[in-house]
Amino acid sequence: MQENERVVSKHERITQDTRLKLESLRRARAERGPGADNPLQIIGTVIHVFIIVMLYALYLGLFRKGITRSNRKLALIALLFLLEGVFAYLTREIDVNAPVEFLILVPVASMLLTIVFDSRVGFYGTVLIAFIVGGIRGNDYSVALASLVAGALAVYTVRDVKNRTQIFRSLGFIFLGYALAIVAMGLERFESLAVVSEQLAYSLINAVISPVLTYGLLIFLEKSFRVTTDLTLMELVHFNHPLLRQLAEQAPGTYHHSMTLASLAETAAAAVGANEILCRVGAYFHDVGKVVKPTYFVENQKGSRNRHDKLSPRMSSLIIAAHVKDGMALAREYGLPEEVIDFIPMHHGTTRMDYFYTKAMDLARNDPDETKIDEIKEQDYRYPGPKPSTKETGIMMLADAVEAAVRTIEDPTPQRLEQTIDELIRKRFEEGELDECPLTVKDLTKIRSAFLGVLIGIYHTRVKYPETPRRKTTRRPVAVEPPAERPGPVPGEVAGG
Repeated sequence: MQENERVVSKHERITQDTRLKLESLRRARAERGPGADNPLQIIGTVIHVFIIVMLYALYLGLFRKGITRSNRKLALIALLFLLEGVFAYLTREIDVNAPVEFLILVPVASMLLTIVFDSRVGFYGTVLIAFIVGGIRGNDYSVALASLVAGALAVYTVRDVKNRTQIFRSLGFIFLGYALAIVAMGLERFESLAVVSEQLAYSLINAVISPVLTYGLLIFLEKSFRVTTDLTLMELVHFNHPLLRQLAEQAPGTYHHSMTLASLAETAAAAVGANEILCRVGAYFHDVGKVVKPTYFVENQKGSRNRHDKLSPRMSSLIIAAHVKDGMALAREYGLPEEVIDFIPMHHGTTRMDYFYTKAMDLARNDPDETKIDEIKEQDYRYPGPKPSTKETGIMMLADAVEAAVRTIEDPTPQRLEQTIDELIRKRFEEGELDECPLTVKDLTKIRSAFLGVLIGIYHTRVKYPETPRRKTTRRPVAVEPPAERPGPVPGEVAGG
């Protein structure tokens, strides 16, 4: 087509040749984009992108408030959106005769948003990024559609990823998404086989690069923005972590308590829509500070000897409370994520150590010096806090209290278990320990039912099977010589033994 050549006149019939010229003109305008000589077009593009970004911001503000409260997470999302916009701009400005628009790495942003946050954040982000890419490319619908389909399939492949190598299974799905969109648009536009093949080749390059880049960027973003993904948590679930091995060897009672607590917390988290993996990992590491002085905690004491019998209540409370500070120091030494470290102080909150506080009050009342009772300060017998601030840490506080109380029940029938759970949840609620976490009354009811189901499974009544009657045998009498006389039973010998 020549410069300034008329393509079609008003009321002129559209032929196949005319249609191809119009399509070529549309593509040229899309590739050229808004020119410097047309400020209105630039303003329109800016408003176009702004509207799309605001839609995503509205979604996050209404349905993902936890993300909007974190500047680091917002900065991470903004960075991904910005990078995709830059890629789209560069493909428009590069003067090459090739379909470089299919090298815009939308699937990378899709997978990162899904892994770091969740599949819904990833999918909605993919939709809006595809619109942004299409808008920057001059409202190129074909690129927007291909990016959307490929990105959506990428989200699907990593929505339940269990380890980092599973990221690479998305390669085939990304290419499939691009291929479906390219073939569909090619058939609709009567594209030649050579053009479609070239577009497929570039989309294949994109499909190969995207998983590799996602794998590398994920590690960088986790460190730079201090975000904890489910992949990081899955790596901590395994029992070969050196801190867990140390806990099992030096504080076996605490280790067993943590494993039981993990089942309680994970089940309750599933019931209220909290992060199940985070609850399980938090349960594993919430009491690691007890490895410093394990024998001062009842679950690790062997026999009837209690090391607190010879200590004052105040000294005992200091030792017990110290496991929080020790645990946080150990967790940071071993590089645990901050989201996991939060479970260490928050599972106790600011609750009172009732046993030692009551013991101190009793000793003061029995002391001849009446001023002793005035010296006792309740705050000295409380954990330092802070109170739970998330659903997961709130669940952990309740699970820890319930598991410890249930172990003291002599006959843990379902009725007694239910009564104990109700009392402890009500107590924590009335004390205000749950005021700073987003657990609702409805959530507490679901947590109560989840706890009860797990504990009934652990402490279920076992059926007593009747003893098998011994088979009577008839023996022939045997003549036995009388034993030689003995002076009496040997010391330590049991009669009949």
